[in-house]
Amino acid sequence: MKIICAGMSKCGTKSMHVALEELGYMVHDFPDAYTHFEKHYRKCATEGWNSEDFHHMYKDIDAVVDAPTYYFWDELMEAFPDAKIILMKRDDDEIWYKSIRKQILSFNGLHSYYYQFLSSTWRKFFNFATHPCKLAFGCKTPTIFDIIHVAPPTLPYKLAYRKHIAYVLHKCPKDRLLIYNCKNGWRPLCEFLGKPMPTKIFPFINRNGELSDMMWNMPIIKKARREMLTTAATLLVTSMFFGVYLFKFR
Repeated sequence: MKIICAGMSKCGTKSMHVALEELGYMVHDFPDAYTHFEKHYRKCATEGWNSEDFHHMYKDIDAVVDAPTYYFWDELMEAFPDAKIILMKRDDDEIWYKSIRKQILSFNGLHSYYYQFLSSTWRKFFNFATHPCKLAFGCKTPTIFDIIHVAPPTLPYKLAYRKHIAYVLHKCPKDRLLIYNCKNGWRPLCEFLGKPMPTKIFPFINRNGELSDMMWNMPIIKKARREMLTTAATLLVTSMFFGVYLFKFR
């Protein structure tokens, strides 16, 4: 592990992912955490964790970004004492809150109500997204109805954002830390990492909440869609046969 991105979701995590890949790093993001370590993070959320767990998980990965790894930056820093820490921030907590609120609500829709009943993959994925990935905001016991997203409460979310930044600034050694805003572009990032500046323009990804559209093209969500359609078709055919049976023998 070379780089631990300690910035919370909606602090430029997707932009940082693309930027670090451009600089030659192998980056693990939110979807990778689910694909490779869902069971590990479920255990973290229910039974606890230690730095050795994270060393075992990420020993062959260059960089981590986004949920749920930003919450475990401290354990990762202990597990990988040579890794550098990047704390991404927004200009203020109000800008961050508006951004994450928009992101959360963008996942609402009719699919929130029927996918959860028709796809086990959907339930598993969104229990991961709403529990291990929400430890910074307080983790609760998951239920099937948690998959329906509601507007995040303003004050608890802003306090979580402030406390997270304050803790990183307090705990992280200054010689290992870069406080960073994506609008500052390549220069501070490359200087901190000792990398030459790319000729490409710095990537700005998910600036307008496009993640909700991007997610529909993720393999895990495509799998959930196939499950939903298969289950729905099976239920429809079964209902039709049952209806014909009742009509015939009534």
